[in-house]
Amino acid sequence: MEAVIGEVREKTRGEIAVVTLADIGDRSASDVALQIGRQWGVGAKGDPGDRAKNAGVVVLLIPRKNHRPGTGDVFISVGRGAEGFLTDARAGRIRDAMLPALGAEDYGTGLALGVDLIAQAFAAEFGITLTNPQYAMPQPVADDRRGVTIPSIWLIAIVILLLIFTRGRILWLPFWIMSQGRGGGGWSGGGGWGGGGGRGGGGFGGFGGGGGFSGGGAGGRF
Repeated sequence: MEAVIGEVREKTRGEIAVVTLADIGDRSASDVALQIGRQWGVGAKGDPGDRAKNAGVVVLLIPRKNHRPGTGDVFISVGRGAEGFLTDARAGRIRDAMLPALGAEDYGTGLALGVDLIAQAFAAEFGITLTNPQYAMPQPVADDRRGVTIPSIWLIAIVILLLIFTRGRILWLPFWIMSQGRGGGGWSGGGGWGGGGGRGGGGFGGFGGGGGFSGGGAGGRF
């Protein structure tokens, strides 16, 4: 896993941080992962137009407590510079691929799989070849870059047709648009998390110092 992370950083300047915490109290995994990304400065600083600027990802794992199902949590937090190619939907598919191993409490395999798939997303975006990818990326059911799923398109079409045939006289129409969307909140509070310093003006632990995270990503319990 370390070799894959190092290869991504060397070839793209993108950064992947893997963090395991025994407990996060009553805070959500998305909030904690977001704060780690910001305070550790995950992702390159870069100038405007630099493709690697803020291209960072935090993979946060909270193992199960006393082996009880539903008490473990994972969140993939995506920096702003990576959101164009590592969308919420794609992060969700990576999470889904990780969950069987995490549910079996095989945390090493689950994390290695997630990091490998994230690295493949970087490789495709930056046009590089990874030395030894281990896993196949789950295939999308819709265009991730547009962020609209096939069921959503049909629901939108139905609403438009109803409006046309009723001449706009629909007063109330209950429906749900289910999406593989955002798994994280927009929390931006500070404090409560260690980190800082770093080398050469970078972030905590030698990260690039970007830290541009806005809450995108996906996660879930297991």
